[in-house]
Amino acid sequence: MNLSEYPKEKTLKDGSKVILRPMVHEDEVGLMEFFSSLPEGERLYLRNDVINPEVIHYWVQNIDYDAVLPIMAVVDTTRIVGVSTLHRNGYSWTRHIGSIRLSVHPEFRRHGLARMLAGELFSNALTTDLEKIVAEVLPQQDDVRMAFNHLGFRTEAVLKDHHLDPKGRKHDVIIISNDINQLWKMWLDQCESVSGMQQKEY
Repeated sequence: MNLSEYPKEKTLKDGSKVILRPMVHEDEVGLMEFFSSLPEGERLYLRNDVINPEVIHYWVQNIDYDAVLPIMAVVDTTRIVGVSTLHRNGYSWTRHIGSIRLSVHPEFRRHGLARMLAGELFSNALTTDLEKIVAEVLPQQDDVRMAFNHLGFRTEAVLKDHHLDPKGRKHDVIIISNDINQLWKMWLDQCESVSGMQQKEY
């Protein structure tokens, strides 16, 4: 992964600018504020207790980009509005498979940020030896599922009552995936399509 490319400035559908960059130690307060901004019901669907200061502190003090690559979307220098992660396990029988997770601030949804973050993780995955990308989403996470659908992810399985939230309620988990070669082909097709449109406009 070539992290020297960061930070990157990107433009959302509404014309607003965001900065994409890896997580750093100084993001502890910003991450707490970001996850606290998510609706309580939505936080129940996340894998970790993201409003527990000890959880956030552990994350920022144990950064290992080779194992987990966290890409933040930031506005106004320090305000985090999106969090995405690419997880790898280089020593197991699933070492060819990576998993991705992402969350977007409610004010920045429907602007293409979730898709942008997912695409950024995919671009980084291309530079590794990963062959397949998987994600786990809940039926209630419409924006996240839509972002993955745009990237060609398809449902592999539905695990009944697989997620137990902090209030003791069970939820189904949808396993979606796509292989790196297929994602790369789709990426190239999209680039060629955009290039063709630009030539016609010219």
